[in-house]
Amino acid sequence: MVRKLCLALAVGASALAISGLAWADITILVPSGSEGDGLRAAAADYAKMKGTKVEAVQAPYANVFEQGANAGATKSGVFDIILMDDPWIPFFAENGHLEDLTEYFKKAGLEGPDDDFLSKSLAICRNPYNTGPYVCLPYVGNAQMFFYDAAKFKEAGVDAPKTWDDVLKAAKTLTEQGGGRYFGYVFRGGQGNPVVADFMPIFWSYGADMFNADRTKVTIDTPEGAAAMKTFMALRDVSPKGVESYNANEVGTALAAGTAASSINWPNWVATFEDPTQSKMVGKISYSPIPAGTKPGSSEIGHWTMGIMAASKNKQEAFDFMLWATSAEQIKVSAERGNPPVRASVFTDPELTKQEKFRHYPVLMEAIQASTPRPRHPKWPEIENAFGIELSKAVAGTITPEEALKNSQAAIEQITGLK
Repeated sequence: MVRKLCLALAVGASALAISGLAWADITILVPSGSEGDGLRAAAADYAKMKGTKVEAVQAPYANVFEQGANAGATKSGVFDIILMDDPWIPFFAENGHLEDLTEYFKKAGLEGPDDDFLSKSLAICRNPYNTGPYVCLPYVGNAQMFFYDAAKFKEAGVDAPKTWDDVLKAAKTLTEQGGGRYFGYVFRGGQGNPVVADFMPIFWSYGADMFNADRTKVTIDTPEGAAAMKTFMALRDVSPKGVESYNANEVGTALAAGTAASSINWPNWVATFEDPTQSKMVGKISYSPIPAGTKPGSSEIGHWTMGIMAASKNKQEAFDFMLWATSAEQIKVSAERGNPPVRASVFTDPELTKQEKFRHYPVLMEAIQASTPRPRHPKWPEIENAFGIELSKAVAGTITPEEALKNSQAAIEQITGLK
């Protein structure tokens, strides 16, 4: 059905060009980096096909949220589409900044997105999560995996780490042998998003969560949270000094240089680790699901999703672009350009899976399907920042792990008005 619709759109574009009419311009707000680069390239392809202008405005991660929020609040209509990090969806949806896509699917003769999309990829595009109407479509299939040097782990007595105890066993041995030059683990400890993203999979793997099931109570300072924090501090102790200031580049550099043996990481780093011009570890890094604690491991899902701004003056054109850009054919093109897919057919496409650079696809597909979304709350950016400040202080040793949990509990109760 999607393929037929895309063909119809292409034919329609040709007819418009012949008749001298023009499609409405589309402006898309995208983040800097590979995710935004992929959509910018797609926008250029679409513009060429349609004979119209599709402008992709690129901004740093935090600025995308700020610019999108400002455009939504002022109803400026300056952006037609926003490429969002999935935890932003409740903020944009619940503040009325996103268009409900239900009627646009109906106009296209569709009930909704087709079932080739991974179920977890679709669940995050609905608000409320997995039950409400679709307010966006998935584009970049990010979910964390566990990256490790299999040869080094085997030398340390762990063939394939299944649990955090396995990771710690190998990491302690490797750090002790490294003499300050080599470390068994490395993570992002910087305040805000970096440390929270690296802590949440550990938090979940010990049965902890930020809120109770119906989101009426903050549940950070709990025995489960304490167990997760104990493991996190043990991982800090086998990581390089100064990880409280580490972000993605420092972690990626350590793994690529072969000075750290393992980490939680995002799939966009695979290309770097498998590039001989950037990495000493080509073909040496293995990928696995997130290790278990007292509960099965679960990745943090971090999809990039496209939504139509409610103040857009070109909503139908925006939807037509989104439907085209997320089709199986275009998601494959996006994957070839370096973005992880969101469709089962692309994850299992033999043209891709036979290539060494896509050998992580089976693990990534499994990680997405076993992933957990960050707490779906319209104040998530504020919550994440507060939690990340306290976690980073604990990593730096300026407060105790117990104080970090207690302080986080209090701060998030104040932000949310919950107890």
